[in-house]
Amino acid sequence: MRQTAGMTVRETLRHWGLSLALVPLIAYVVVAYAAGWYTVLDTASLIVHEAGHFFFRPFGWTLYLLGGSIYQLILPSLFVWTFLRSEYRPGVQVSCAWLGQNAMNVATYIGDAQERALPLITGDVETHDWWQLLGAAGLLPYDDVIAGGVVFFAVLCFLAALIAPRAL
Repeated sequence: MRQTAGMTVRETLRHWGLSLALVPLIAYVVVAYAAGWYTVLDTASLIVHEAGHFFFRPFGWTLYLLGGSIYQLILPSLFVWTFLRSEYRPGVQVSCAWLGQNAMNVATYIGDAQERALPLITGDVETHDWWQLLGAAGLLPYDDVIAGGVVFFAVLCFLAALIAPRAL
């Protein structure tokens, strides 16, 4: 094998191969978010979201509404943390990408709070979690700003997924 900066091509691919494989997936998630496409990954996120409502139901109205989105971020974060502790780089990378995808999904939902155009499983726009939460907090006019912050977090997760071989 040809050597490049102390590493053979095989070693380089072994080290960075998963990052290269994640690029198309991350690009797809970002393009889908920008285009407003609903993907199969969003369907999986919806299942996690609804489970979050179930788990947070005992903790009152606010946490019940936040629970879906919180759980979408907590669940993949637990995987990131677990794989970091065991120093399993591929697990960290995939989990960071999963966390970023869920964050993009949450950002979509937050950004829809004023418009309430997303189809909800209840079929009732009055049950839009973020419309209720931001409305109660007086922050409804800032839904896009808040969503932008969550998108920024998602981008950080995607970058972490891609540079994990360098960082670990």
